[in-house]
Amino acid sequence: MDCGGVFVKYVLFIFNILFVICGILLIVFGSLMVSEIKDLSSVDQTFTANSVAIIILILGCAIFLVSFIGCCGAIRENVCGLTAYSIIMLGLFLCQIALIVYVWINHVQIRQSLDQVVQTIWDQRKTDGLLMDTLQKSLKCCGLYKFSDYGTVYPASCCDSPSNGTCSLTSVLFKPGCKSAVDSLWDTNANIIKYAGLGVTAVELVAFIFACCLANQVRNNERRQNF
Repeated sequence: MDCGGVFVKYVLFIFNILFVICGILLIVFGSLMVSEIKDLSSVDQTFTANSVAIIILILGCAIFLVSFIGCCGAIRENVCGLTAYSIIMLGLFLCQIALIVYVWINHVQIRQSLDQVVQTIWDQRKTDGLLMDTLQKSLKCCGLYKFSDYGTVYPASCCDSPSNGTCSLTSVLFKPGCKSAVDSLWDTNANIIKYAGLGVTAVELVAFIFACCLANQVRNNERRQNF
């Protein structure tokens, strides 16, 4: 194999190491998003609100596994492994582009779905206060729009150090409402999905091209050896 082929081989190997790291990060990120609302499974809208996080988690696992195949195919110069890796990587590239476009186009709709989840939890607080307490503790918020939604008695979940099962006014005065807290959380996560996702897909496209080039060169070398 010439110098160009060796260069492509080791660049592809390094890229796949980066993919392994990206896959792990996506798995962690998706798991954190899922865990944010794992206790809200009784709310009907949870699946819609959580679908993006589930997709990210699945993509992270897929990238991790495919990257391992790519590492083995590159370092062993296996044509079948490199070809399979190229096809799968192209599929992942298209899936991630679709996810980014989906989040970009449906950003507002997804946020509205999350708002509906919060509204449903708030409406059910008198019959099932555990969900609202969980939301307020995890997002450090109080009330639907602001702490005054509770009147003058604030539940213990609105602050870190309640006294006699309630919180004082000073401890909740600067707490945001849970709707705005959820909106802020989604806006931050959506930007991460869009811009970090674009970076990952760019690297995947380069890896796909390099894998095709390396597979073609290995195949040509095998043909020369047979003559």
